[in-house]
Amino acid sequence: MKFLSPQREYWRLWKYNRHSQFKYYNFWRDEQPEEMWFSRFITHHFPNYKLRINFISVLGPVEMMEYHHRGINIFYTGENIHARRFKPYLDQYKMQSYNLSLGFDYEGEGNYMRLPLWVIWHFPPEATQEQIDKMCQEMSHPSLGDRPRFCVLVCSHDQSGLRKEIMDALETVGHVDSAGRYCQNTDSLHTEFDNDKPRFLQQYRYNICPENSNHKGYVTEKIFDAIKSGCVPIYNGSDNTPDPDIINQEAVLFWSSKSDNLQLISQICKLESDSNAYRHFANQARLTPQAPDIIWQYYTLLHEKLKELL
Repeated sequence: MKFLSPQREYWRLWKYNRHSQFKYYNFWRDEQPEEMWFSRFITHHFPNYKLRINFISVLGPVEMMEYHHRGINIFYTGENIHARRFKPYLDQYKMQSYNLSLGFDYEGEGNYMRLPLWVIWHFPPEATQEQIDKMCQEMSHPSLGDRPRFCVLVCSHDQSGLRKEIMDALETVGHVDSAGRYCQNTDSLHTEFDNDKPRFLQQYRYNICPENSNHKGYVTEKIFDAIKSGCVPIYNGSDNTPDPDIINQEAVLFWSSKSDNLQLISQICKLESDSNAYRHFANQARLTPQAPDIIWQYYTLLHEKLKELL
C-alpha cells in the first residue's frame, strides 16, 4: 500500500478533521468526519457529548499510529490485521493504549469488543432493534426475480491469486463477468448501473466473493453484498465458517484453497442444469433465526462500552 508521507498525511488530516469533534486517522477517505458510521452512532446515542474523540485505523502510514492524540482514542480495523502486510500496524497497535479497541477477532486484549466490518457496512448506526429485525428478514429472503446472467466478480485486486483461480474454474461452467478494476471484462456496473453494486448484482445467479485473506472471524461486507442482492455466494475466508451464528452455512458455496474443488464445480453444473434445484438452493434462508438478536447485541454492547468512556 502506498500512502502520503507521515508529514503530508498529518497536515491533510489536520485540514480534514479540524472542524469536527470526531477525528479520523488512517480511515477511509470518501466521507466527512460527521458522516462516518461511528460519528453518527455517537451523535445518535449521546447527543449532548461534545468533547474530542479520535478514531485510529490502518489505512494510512503506520507512523500516524505513533502520534499522541488528545482526547478519547478508539482503534478500529475492518482489515485483516494479522495478514503479513499489516504486521507493522499490529505491532504498533499492541504497543499503544487505546480506550477502546474494535475489530473482527473473537477475542482480544484489554478493552476490546468484536465489531466486524459487515455490521457497519450494512446496518445504519441509528437503527432500532425492530429495524434490524426487518432488515435481516429482507436479507434472509431476497427476491430472486429474473437472473439472466451466470456469475460475476467485483474486485479491485487479487493479491493471493484466489479470485482468478475461482474465476477460471467457473469459466468451464459459464461466462464469468468481472466488473471491478481487476480483470475487467464489462463496464456495465458503471455505465448502466451508476456503480450501484446491489442493483447490479441482481442480474446474476452467483457472486464470487472471497475475502482478501483468511483468518478466523475476518468477514467483510463481500458475502453480505451477495446475500442481500439474492446471489448465491461463492466464498472463501474465515476458515470457511463465516459468522456461523449469523449466516446459514448451507446457503453458501464454499471454495476450498486446499482441494481441487471438482465436487463444488459439479454441484454448480447441476444447479445450472436444473432450474428447480437452483431455486430450491437459492431460496434457503440466508441468515439464521437468531441473527437479528446477535446484531442488536453489537449495538447494545458498543453503547455500553462508549457510555463508560463518555
